[in-house]
Amino acid sequence: MTALLADQVAVVTGGGRGFGRAIAETFAGLGASVVVASRNAPELDEVAAAIKKAGGKALAQTADVADERQVQELVLATERWVGPPTILVNNAGVLDPVGPLAETSGVSWLRNIAINVGGTYLVTRPVLPGMLDRDYGRVVNISSADADKASAGWSAYCTAKAAIDQLTRVLALEMEGSGVTVSAFHPGYMETAMQERIRAASTEDFPRVEEYQEAHRMGLVKDPRDPARVVAYLCLPATERNGAILEMDAAIVGAAEAALR
Repeated sequence: MTALLADQVAVVTGGGRGFGRAIAETFAGLGASVVVASRNAPELDEVAAAIKKAGGKALAQTADVADERQVQELVLATERWVGPPTILVNNAGVLDPVGPLAETSGVSWLRNIAINVGGTYLVTRPVLPGMLDRDYGRVVNISSADADKASAGWSAYCTAKAAIDQLTRVLALEMEGSGVTVSAFHPGYMETAMQERIRAASTEDFPRVEEYQEAHRMGLVKDPRDPARVVAYLCLPATERNGAILEMDAAIVGAAEAALR
């Protein structure tokens, strides 16, 4: 891959596995200095080591995105290592609790919102001033089609993803004309640990489980490296998709492949 993200500093939350890891590795392959963040230090170390072995630049930084103090340390560690972030991908997220709302725990339900929505806010807020000062930045929020499609058993997750899409729209209005773009991306079916958990759910807890199982049988579940290329496209200096809420479809894949050639 060509160095289309040379001189860029990218922070990827939820970067220790699955889609986050694919995004981090794609960014590094395009020349970015990448900070991978999650709560799992061993996973982060493995990702950073793999990126460095491939000739890329990476820093592993343990952080719970729902903890403001840890988020502040994440941003400071990035600045100390290589400079202020020019790219932020808010990928960290959780699915639980799964099951009818009446049977969920208030603690786990609110924890979902704290990570998925609060974490997006907490990480975005401290990086924006620097982006605005430099008249440049790219923020991509990883959302889901479940922001628009209600799913029984996923009350917290669907609520959180809808909030992320709306937060994206609001922030895009605030960033209009600033050189900072904010977009959201719905990657669709991917082969990740979360998708495996979904396919293993009971129909009582998640009535749509057969839809996910059938998608897997039909070969519709993507390698996360494919949608990661779309995220990279959205973070290119030449790409300006401010306020866009994008699905993983032929049009966006085609645009990404043309830009990343």
